Amino acid sequence: MKLKKAGALGLSCVIALGSMAGCGSSKEKEKTDGKEEISGEIRYAFWDTTQQPYFEKCIEKFNEQYPDVKVTLEPSSWDEYWTKLEAGATGGSIADVFWMNGPNIMKYADGDVLMDISDRIKEDNIDTGKYPEALVELYNVDGKQYAIPKDFDTIGVWYNKKIFDEAGVPYPTDDWTWDDMADIAKQLTRSDGSVYGISAEYETQIAIYNTIFANGGTIVSEDKKTSGYDTEATQAGVQCWVDMMKDGVSPSEASLEEIKGNVQFLSGRLGMYWCGSWFLSQVLDSDIKDDIDVAPVPSINGKQATVIHGLGNCIYKDTKNPEAAWKWVEFLSGEEANKLSAEMGAAIPAYEGTADIWVDKNKAYNLSTFVTASKEYSYPYPVSKNTAEWEQYQAEELKKAYNFQVDVKDACDTLAEKMNEVLASE
Repeated sequence: MKLKKAGALGLSCVIALGSMAGCGSSKEKEKTDGKEEISGEIRYAFWDTTQQPYFEKCIEKFNEQYPDVKVTLEPSSWDEYWTKLEAGATGGSIADVFWMNGPNIMKYADGDVLMDISDRIKEDNIDTGKYPEALVELYNVDGKQYAIPKDFDTIGVWYNKKIFDEAGVPYPTDDWTWDDMADIAKQLTRSDGSVYGISAEYETQIAIYNTIFANGGTIVSEDKKTSGYDTEATQAGVQCWVDMMKDGVSPSEASLEEIKGNVQFLSGRLGMYWCGSWFLSQVLDSDIKDDIDVAPVPSINGKQATVIHGLGNCIYKDTKNPEAAWKWVEFLSGEEANKLSAEMGAAIPAYEGTADIWVDKNKAYNLSTFVTASKEYSYPYPVSKNTAEWEQYQAEELKKAYNFQVDVKDACDTLAEKMNEVLASE
């Protein structure tokens, strides 16, 4: 699922949480005819409301195994989700099981909010080798496993075939380059402003991170001590998007902040839109779903690159129903739930082999590009302990370049200074 930044959270001073969460009945295990049963109520929080039908089906299947466990779904918008989670972590009510992403895992783990599920994984013989190694490691902090990957995502270029056809432009090929894409964007852009070739808005996971990696740059060093934004390669990865803005083949940054790129694309105003595999659910629900397909990201100087990321299901450390919460997480991480996710198009499931079902279920689209990307040219989402803090500086400084207030080099150099201060304090 797409990542955005969450507000800073001073979790280091949190933790008198145990008595403050209203997480349902404390009834956990009973003996029935000598057999252990699990019962109780748990709450499950997530931010992608389009996945609610999938989770409703999961509850139905889960209750076939555990009929005495009641799972209540708590869907939220992106911003609302993190606001609720922060409020819960600092003393309010928090869901028993909830989604987590890479930029926030270290923060909530260090804040003592998450349950260490390492022993439960071992006791129930969960084979973590069935999931992408980079994602398993993403949710392991200081040797403790806090989540099992739910799904993964990579980035592709979604395009409107009708707009291509009307402009007489051939569709993108698997071996296209950034220069090819820039040229196509010019051909698709209409002089009356009714259609732009592409959206070049400031975005991280779906845009600049990919072109930074393709240019050989870095966002944050491997040891998490220094920013890469003061290097030529990283700045080149930003420059290519700003050049798109300057060439007039994209709506302005101000326009895209008012009406996001995904909305403009699905309303037929954009020929191309970089986005993740999760975008499929929005495409399928759109009026122009039959006009859309997806291509791999173009190469830059012969190199392709895409960010790979995936969500994990975490358990609240002081849940009143740890057994029921664990069984729900265990079910969601299993082959049955992952196959169901693939069949319903919720996301690319993380469990080994089930991604092919997701691809085959939606043959109208070139979805294999996302799976190929994960295997051949993917890079982990860049994180550190205080990712959210430096991502705020990143947005503030780089948007100045997107709005032509400063040049890319100056924006990146200033960002690097601020980012290095954040990293030094971690």
